Amino acid sequence: MLDPSSESAAGRGFLGEKADEYARTYAEETPGGFALRVRRKRVLELFDKAGGRVLDVGCGPAEMVQPLLRLDCEFWGLDPSPRMIEICRTRFGELNNTHFVEGEAGQISFPDAFFDAVLCMGVIDGLKNFGQVIQQMLRVLKPGGTIIITFANRQSPYAQWKKYVFYPALTVARRIMHPGANNDPILIPRRHFTPKEASDLLAAAGADAQRVVGYFYNILLSPLDEIWPAVALWVNKKLEEARDGEPDWLAAGFILKAHKANR
Repeated sequence: MLDPSSESAAGRGFLGEKADEYARTYAEETPGGFALRVRRKRVLELFDKAGGRVLDVGCGPAEMVQPLLRLDCEFWGLDPSPRMIEICRTRFGELNNTHFVEGEAGQISFPDAFFDAVLCMGVIDGLKNFGQVIQQMLRVLKPGGTIIITFANRQSPYAQWKKYVFYPALTVARRIMHPGANNDPILIPRRHFTPKEASDLLAAAGADAQRVVGYFYNILLSPLDEIWPAVALWVNKKLEEARDGEPDWLAAGFILKAHKANR
C-alpha cells in the first residue's frame, strides 16, 4: 500500500477517501489489479520465515494475511489510514493471530528485534523519509531476520514514462479541472531506484541483500494500458510468464529480499 501520509495531511486524506477503491483493485482483471497480484505472488515466493512474527508496513487491505497464516505466521499490519485499518479488522480482526495498528512507517511503535520478517510493498517510492523508514523496519527486525521491500525500477521505460511524462501531464490536467485537490496520489513525487541503489541502501542500514526479483513487465505506455486494458493485461501476463522474475529493464518494479546482519 502506498504510504504518502508521512509526507502530509493531504496524504492521510487520500488514503481515507480511496481505501475502499484500493481494496477492490486486487480482484480486478485489469493491468493494475494484475500488478498487485503478481507482486504479492513474487513476495511470497521470496518469503522464508514460516511460523514467525511478520510485520507488513503499509499493509493496505491486508491482502498478505491469508497466505501468511497458511504458513503458521503471526501477522501484524501497520497502515496510516484509519479506513484501511477498519477494512483489515472487518476482514480478519476476529482471528487471534492477526493484529492491526494505525501508525506511521517512520515511527514504528514496536520493540527492537520483535519480528522475524518485515514486508514493505508499494510504500518506499512515495516517501521522502525512506531512509528513516528502512532504519525503523530493521530496528524491529531480529538479527538474521528477513526484510522484503518493493521498489519502482529506474531502468524501466514504462516507469520513466509515467514519472516524467504521463504523471506530470495528468497532474496539470487534474489541477486545472479540480483546483485544490492536492490529496490525489498522482501529485505525490515518486522516487525510482536501481537494484544496486536499493541494495546499497539496505547495506548502509545493516542488511545484506540476498535476491532481486522483477515484476510487472508492461510495454504499453500510459494511457494506452488504460484505453486497451484487455490487451495490456494479455501482454503483461505473457511477459510475466516469459521473464519469470528477471530483474531487467522491462520490469516496472522489483522486489529486494535481504537479511538483517547478525551484529
